[in-house]
Amino acid sequence: RDFLAHGEIRNMGDRNRCVDNLGGWKPPSRVGMYSCHGQGGSQYWQYMKYTNEIKQTHNYDYCLDAISDDQIQIASCHGQKGNQHWTLTVVGELKSANGKCLSHDGSFIILQKCDGSA
Repeated sequence: RDFLAHGEIRNMGDRNRCVDNLGGWKPPSRVGMYSCHGQGGSQYWQYMKYTNEIKQTHNYDYCLDAISDDQIQIASCHGQKGNQHWTLTVVGELKSANGKCLSHDGSFIILQKCDGSA
């Protein structure tokens, strides 16, 4: 088993909203929030044990990539850490290599200061 966790990535402030690929199965595609549907697919992710990447379960070649603070997208996994390296904090936030955490702007996933509310 090469993953530490798998399944939905739920919003900490609104447990009914999940990280979703919004139908963008191939890079470059923005990642957003959508009502959790419990059917896997576009909302099913794996947090990888050795690389700390977050991969789409249906295609292990694609990872969450923090290209900037206001844009997280699906990109080809490169294994170089950096903008595809994520740390799970003790309160359950996903922190990027730049020290900011996954959050959202209402529609899309972005990075913001870690505060336990995303």
